[in-house]
Amino acid sequence: MKRFRTIIFVMCMSLLAGQLFAGGFALTGVDSRSTSMAGAFRGLADDPSAMYWNPAGLGFMNENSISLGGTFILPTVKWDPTGTAVVANPGYSAKEYKANKKLTMFPSVFATMAASPRLKYGLAFYVPYGLGTTWDAYKLYSPPLTFVAGFPEDEMKSSIAVMDLHPTVAYQIMPNLSVGAGLSLMYGMIDIDQIKFPDPTKPYIPITSELSGTGIGFGGNLGMLYKATECLSIGLSGKLPAGIPLKGDASVYLWTPRNVDATGNELAPEMKLGEKSDIEATLNIPAELAIGFAYKVSPIWTVSLDYAYTMWDRLETVTVTMDKPIVITPALSVSESKLILNWENTSRISLGTEYDLGRCKLRAGFFFDQTPIPEATQIPTISDVGNKYSMNMGWGREFGQFGVNANAQYIMFDKRDIADSGQTANNMAGSYHSQSLSGNIGLNYKF
Repeated sequence: MKRFRTIIFVMCMSLLAGQLFAGGFALTGVDSRSTSMAGAFRGLADDPSAMYWNPAGLGFMNENSISLGGTFILPTVKWDPTGTAVVANPGYSAKEYKANKKLTMFPSVFATMAASPRLKYGLAFYVPYGLGTTWDAYKLYSPPLTFVAGFPEDEMKSSIAVMDLHPTVAYQIMPNLSVGAGLSLMYGMIDIDQIKFPDPTKPYIPITSELSGTGIGFGGNLGMLYKATECLSIGLSGKLPAGIPLKGDASVYLWTPRNVDATGNELAPEMKLGEKSDIEATLNIPAELAIGFAYKVSPIWTVSLDYAYTMWDRLETVTVTMDKPIVITPALSVSESKLILNWENTSRISLGTEYDLGRCKLRAGFFFDQTPIPEATQIPTISDVGNKYSMNMGWGREFGQFGVNANAQYIMFDKRDIADSGQTANNMAGSYHSQSLSGNIGLNYKF
């Protein structure tokens, strides 16, 4: 009995903290034009999206402008526990599961003002972090077993979004050198559902959790843009580490089904043990350092190259504190959870190009981006299942002071195989596959 209580306690810890973060959750970029160039934009930074990529780019802009845009993302995530032992992934059959498909949209707004030849201002609103997955995979394969009403239909779910209101200022120090800085006022939203099994040999006795939280935090970014020659420009930028304090609620329940024999006689009653509690936690946002180069091969052809280093190791430890202990049984309660995630720092290399046909612009880009998630913490609700390869195509057209941009993006993830070493508090065995289709459309007006 003591061993069983210990296992329940470990599972509760995992449920409350293990999915607070939905994976490497940074979006691939904001704005249609820069995204179609795969984010290789820090050395160019010559439109309002510079507030995200390199705020120093505003220093060279001599027009007021307003831009509106929307990003549409349709991810596909697959998990196949085939070949893993029952004790590794109890409650799941040996087949490929697919996360529920959902088209997600993230808006963006940019406004710039040239206050003087050297001093420029900007205000942006965008979503730099987002995505998540929902799974309905857990099934009981013994018909006499039924749960009480209220058992969650989708037992695994993660959803995260961080909205950023971003005032920015830039100053042109010299004709070929500008610096800039932006302040991030961030609003974070998280919803997490998860399921675990205190005894892997008894998948009909699961523990479910539901966690929801919101909060406001502050961050910022800095940048420098240097035009070394008429053809070559170099950009440096960095994002400051930030934390968003979250408040919300969590519920944890241990379920035992009603068990009847073939004639309908009850062998064991159904039970739902647990309760809800208010919680506090912190969503850590990683710091980032990046450098970019843009080179005009000809007056109508530009090529750009970026390198970014993101410090995801800020997500090494997660702590969730309950306002009151969550009581599972009279002998077991949970008041705080600490989990080691061991996220890793990553590199991203982006290559982009733009060809100017006059009123029309053609763009393309490619990037390689490492995953920060180690195998030891990979589970189905983490949609970032491996290193990413992105292919992008874009188009733009000007109509006097108005302009429209559009792009399409395909991201392929490396396949990830988690060995059949048994389920732990941090990962689940199986093969993971993922890919993503996305698009972006933007409208802008210069005056």
